[in-house]
Amino acid sequence: MYYTFLISLCAFFLSLDIAAGQEYPIGEPDLMVEYRLENDGAIPESVVERVCLRLGPLKEKEGERLQWLRLDGVKTNQERFTIWILSSGYPSTTVEKDEQSIKRYILQEGNRQAVEFRHEYTGEAVLPALGGWEHLWPRPVGNGDSILVSNRMRYLGNSYTLENRTSSDFIPCPSEIHVLELLPDALIGVPHNTKQVDDTRRFDDSDYELVRLTRADYDEMIDAGMNCFRVDREQADWLIYRPVFYWGLQGKDIRYPEELYRSAYLGPTIFLDEPGVHTRDHVIRPRLREELEFRKSITLDFCFDQFKQLFAKAKNEGNPTALLRGLAGRSDVDIGEMEFLQKNVYSWETFVSTALHQLAEQKNGPPDAIVFEPPGRIGSRRTLPEMNMTYQCQIPVDSPKNFIDIIYGFLRGAARVTGKTWGTSIYGSVDRDDAFWFLTHAYDMGAERFFFWDSHRLACVPYSECLALARNLRNHIESHPHRDLERLKQAAEIAILIPPGYNFGHVHMGRGDLWGVGELNLECCNQYGVPYRAVMNHFFIEIERCLRLGIAFDLFWDLDSFDPSGYREIVRILEDGTIAVEKDGRRTILSHPRVPMRPDGAPPQIGVSISKSTDDVPTTITAKARLTEGAAPIYYTPGSNEDGVYINQKVLWELFGPEEEDYHCLSHPFEYEKNQTLKENTADIQFRIDRPGTYRLRAAVCDVAGRTSIAWRIITIQE
Repeated sequence: MYYTFLISLCAFFLSLDIAAGQEYPIGEPDLMVEYRLENDGAIPESVVERVCLRLGPLKEKEGERLQWLRLDGVKTNQERFTIWILSSGYPSTTVEKDEQSIKRYILQEGNRQAVEFRHEYTGEAVLPALGGWEHLWPRPVGNGDSILVSNRMRYLGNSYTLENRTSSDFIPCPSEIHVLELLPDALIGVPHNTKQVDDTRRFDDSDYELVRLTRADYDEMIDAGMNCFRVDREQADWLIYRPVFYWGLQGKDIRYPEELYRSAYLGPTIFLDEPGVHTRDHVIRPRLREELEFRKSITLDFCFDQFKQLFAKAKNEGNPTALLRGLAGRSDVDIGEMEFLQKNVYSWETFVSTALHQLAEQKNGPPDAIVFEPPGRIGSRRTLPEMNMTYQCQIPVDSPKNFIDIIYGFLRGAARVTGKTWGTSIYGSVDRDDAFWFLTHAYDMGAERFFFWDSHRLACVPYSECLALARNLRNHIESHPHRDLERLKQAAEIAILIPPGYNFGHVHMGRGDLWGVGELNLECCNQYGVPYRAVMNHFFIEIERCLRLGIAFDLFWDLDSFDPSGYREIVRILEDGTIAVEKDGRRTILSHPRVPMRPDGAPPQIGVSISKSTDDVPTTITAKARLTEGAAPIYYTPGSNEDGVYINQKVLWELFGPEEEDYHCLSHPFEYEKNQTLKENTADIQFRIDRPGTYRLRAAVCDVAGRTSIAWRIITIQE
C-alpha cells in the first residue's frame, strides 16, 4: 500500500512537471518506466511479459524538436526485441499521423543486427503499414492521458501493471545499423512465389508448369527492380536484409510480435480479389441460371446492392482478418482484446467503376488502394474501337493514353477524394505494345502499386517479361524519383459522374453488356425507359470531349455520400437521359452531351446481307458485311490468334433477342481476311439460332480515327 502511494505521488509531481515545462517532445530524458503483464496463470511463450519505455536525448532537425524513445519487450521465452524512434511526440493511434512526426524508426530482434527502415529517395522513416499500429505501443489506462504517468496500460491486447518508474541512462541504438532503403510508394512485384519452368509465351490458352522461386530468382528479380514479394518462411528469411517488402506469411507463421514491427512485412495477403467480378460470378450469375424470371427483372440497382453486401463481407470477414485469425489460433500467443483489420490490403479489381465505393466505405480501414486488373485480351487498338462502336463516341484509337486514362480516371479520382492510393497491373493478355507505357504513365499520374500476374494460361505474364517490365518501370522511377503525390491526385479539372451500377462489363470490356451478363445488354432500358446505351453514350461523349480538349478528368459513380467539390466542373450523367453540368455555382441541364469538334473526313460504310439455311429452328445464319473505307483505314481486332498474331477482323458482330434480356457477342476464329488492302472488302460470319422469334443483328465498323458505322438487320425465325 505504501509503495503504491509513493508511486502515485511521484506520478502526480512528474505530471505537473511535464505539464508545466512542455520543453520535451515526449518527456524528461532518461525517464524509464517498466510494466509487467497482468496474469496469474501460465503465460504463452511468445507473449510479451515485460515492457520497458525509456526516454532519450533531444535533437533538433530542420527547426523541429525531436526526442529519442526506446521500447524494450521481453517475451515469456526470454526472447527480446527493441524499437528506437526519433519523434516529435509519443506515437499516436494512427500511423498516418506518425509518418509525419517520426523521423527515424529502428528495430533490433535479439542479438541480430539492428535494422532501420528508411525511404529510398526522401530518407524519411518507413513505418509498418499492415494495421494495428495503436496496439504496437503501450496505451495508458486511467491516471491521465500519458503512458509516462499511468499505473496500468494496454499493449498488444493485454493489460500490464507499472512495476518501476525511475531515472536511468538512456541506451542509444547500436552504432552499426543495417539501413533498408524502401520504396513504399512504388510497390512492384508478382502475386506468387513461383515462376514458369519454361516461360516461352503461349497464345493457345494452355497452362504453364510452375516451380518455387529460389534465392537466385529473388536476387534476379530485385536486380530488375521488383521490391514486393510473396514468400514462405524460408524465402522470407532470405529477404530480411534486402531492400524489399515481403508478404504471404500467415499469422501462424510469423515471429510474434517482432514481425509486426518490421516495416517490410506487409501481412499474410495484400489484396481483395475482384469483389465486382465475384459479385457477378457468385451472386448474379447463379440466380440468372436458376431463376428464369430473374433474367427479366434484374436491374443495375440490384447489382449495386449485391456488390455492396459482398464487398462488406469480403472486407470485414475475409482477407483483412487473416492475420489476427492466424495469431488467435496459436497456443504460444494471446492476442487478448487486440482487434484490427489488416489495413494495407488493396482491391485487385476489373470493375474500376466501383473504386469510389470501395475506397470510401471505411475511411480509416481497408482497402488502402485499388489496383486495375485488366480483363481478357485488352489493348488500345482492341478496346477503343469497341468502345467507339458500342457507345457511339469517336475516340482516336492510335494513342494508348486515350484508353487507359478512362480506366485510371476512376482510380485516381477515388484516391483523390478518399486520401488513399491506386495502382495498375499487367496481365499476359494485355497488348504488349501497351504494357510498358501503361506502367510508366500510371507512375507519372501518381500510381503507387504495380503488379504483373504470373500464372494461369493467357493471364500469365512470362517470367522474363516480368523482369523486362520491372526494369523499364524502375529505370523510369530512377529518372523521376521525386513525385508530389498529393498534387498528382489533384490533377483533374473535371469530374464526370455516372449512375451507380453502370460499368464497362468484364472480359468483353467495351462490348455490349454491363456487369458481363447479357441480361444487362445496352439495348435494355432503365427505370426511365432510357436505353443503357444512351446513358453510356452520354458518358463517353463527355469523356471524348475532355480527351480532345486535353483536359484531365476523374470518373465516379454518383454515390449519395460523395461530395465532388474541388473540381472546376462537375458533369452528372442522369438516368433520365439528361446531363447536369455544375460550374461556378450554377447548374445547367442539357438534353444532349456536348459533342466536341471532330476532324473532317468520311466515316467507313457498312452494308449487311443475311441468308438462312432454313426459315425455322434450328437454322444457320450467314451474314456478309460489305465494307467501304472512308478517310482512314478500318481496323478492329478482338485479340491475337494462337500464333500471337493480331488479325484485323474489322467488324464487331452482336445478336440481340429474341427477348430483351437475350444478348450474344458473336465471334469467329482468328483468321486472316482476304484482300485486306482493298478499300472495299467483305467480312463474313456464321452462327446458329435454336429458338424461334425475332432477332436483331448489329454489325459495327470503326476506323483508326474513331469514326464508326452501324448496320442493323432483323432476323425472324419461325417455330
